[in-house]
Amino acid sequence: MLNFRFKTYWKLFWKFRKIHLMRTLEYRGDLYFWSLISTIWTLFSLLFFDLLTQTGSIGGWERHEVLLLIGVFSILDAFTWSVFYHNMREYTRAVFSGEFNQYLTKPINTQFLIMTQSNSFNNFPRLIIGGVIMHRSLVALNYQPSFWQVISFLGLLSLAGLFIYLVWFIFATLAFWFEKLDNINDIIPSLRQIWQVPRSVYTGVTSLILTIILPLGLMTSIPTEVLLGKASVNWIIYFVVITFICFIFSQIFFKISIKKYSGAGN
Repeated sequence: MLNFRFKTYWKLFWKFRKIHLMRTLEYRGDLYFWSLISTIWTLFSLLFFDLLTQTGSIGGWERHEVLLLIGVFSILDAFTWSVFYHNMREYTRAVFSGEFNQYLTKPINTQFLIMTQSNSFNNFPRLIIGGVIMHRSLVALNYQPSFWQVISFLGLLSLAGLFIYLVWFIFATLAFWFEKLDNINDIIPSLRQIWQVPRSVYTGVTSLILTIILPLGLMTSIPTEVLLGKASVNWIIYFVVITFICFIFSQIFFKISIKKYSGAGN
């Protein structure tokens, strides 16, 4: 039974991707334009940090370590814009318009549908650029991660993506509680710069907030530190635990919010 459900969800996931690829290819001009814009933005960001590190380090991270982190950020940010933004926008739109019942009546997991129904291919070049930046940075550092470091890096990068999704999902779910909260999906994108720099940049109260309470400052730093062999086991454990807690809270909050939606008669 479990294997059957997995196959069903797997096929559905790729069916969604095929549909959106076909839609994207219908408007290739838009695809080329926004791909160019995202590429320029990434290269500009790379140039900025390259110039910034010419005269010194950032938070104790030397030049090529920072550029490696920028490569990781580019990959994570491209995924965020390609998947999360479009799905969260559709999610809140459905709640505000009263069309969310369509999600609840589908014979599949509601959150799976919310997370996978839509995507954009405009940021695909940024994924490639991010990978290239990472490779060149590691070469410049004359450092080759071990197999297990790479596996751990991929796992923690996926965990970072999950954490961003969960926090964004919690914010988006506030749409059940507040009518016409149109800017709700701009909250997380406006905070992206937090994980564009090493976590060591943050000190004092700022560090407490951005690395402990709402640890967005760990999103790229922890995976990058693991790749460089500089990660603290305590930080890795905390990162895993806080993501798990966030997952549990998001599930509970979502179930409570759905009841409010039904009770409101939307």
